[in-house]
Amino acid sequence: MMQGKLFGHRLAVRLGLLAVLVVVAVSLDAQTSHRALRRGNKAYKDKNYSAAEQEYNRALENDNTAKGNYNLGNALYERGDFEEAAKRYEEAAGLSDDPTITSRAYRNLGDAKYRQEKYDESIEAYKESLRINPDDTETKYNLSKAIRRLQQQQQQQQQNQQQQDEQDQQNQDQQDQQNQQQGQSQNQDQQQQQNQQQQQQNGQPSDEEQQQAGEPQESEGQPKANPNQPKMSREEAERQLGIAAEAEKETMRKLQKGERSGCTGDKDW
Repeated sequence: MMQGKLFGHRLAVRLGLLAVLVVVAVSLDAQTSHRALRRGNKAYKDKNYSAAEQEYNRALENDNTAKGNYNLGNALYERGDFEEAAKRYEEAAGLSDDPTITSRAYRNLGDAKYRQEKYDESIEAYKESLRINPDDTETKYNLSKAIRRLQQQQQQQQQNQQQQDEQDQQNQDQQDQQNQQQGQSQNQDQQQQQNQQQQQQNGQPSDEEQQQAGEPQESEGQPKANPNQPKMSREEAERQLGIAAEAEKETMRKLQKGERSGCTGDKDW
């Protein structure tokens, strides 16, 4: 009986010591985290955001708190890593039981989403912040700005889509026109081939043979017309014909005169 009580007493002592050790370890972790947060805050004030990020990460390794995530998000935001900063703000908002920190975390989350041009998500984050703190004028202003940018983004997307649709329609019309022209050309070739086959079957010369047969043939020895020779006007032609007629008359007169004044049959021997 005494041994049972002694065993139970020893167990209780051990559990008590274990609890004390846990409390001490948690306390030490909290102190380590707090010191890291303080160093991070100092680096942040000095605008040494890389050092601040490292210290905040050390703080979170020992104690994952809303404040540590919030501060780390601020350091990442200042460095331009808006995507990772947004994750930290979401973590802070989920862990926080302080309305002030939660409201600020959502507001900063909206800013990080805004910088990523995710305006719809930015609007939702601002609304969450205002549900907690409706009197935050800065968040109200940021919300109105995000709404305007979302409207502009949607209008631009609609214009781009409309231009793309018009371009696609234009390309389709051109393709249809090309297909139609190709189809007409193929139909003409097929029709011509069918006509030639039909003419051959009927014993008729083809169109090409008929065209060749109808061409005038130049006879040998016949002078070819000079295509470069200038054409004679009607007046010039009539004048040339008149000159030729006069020359012919003059020739006939000379011939007739020669017959009258020619030699007689008497000869002087």
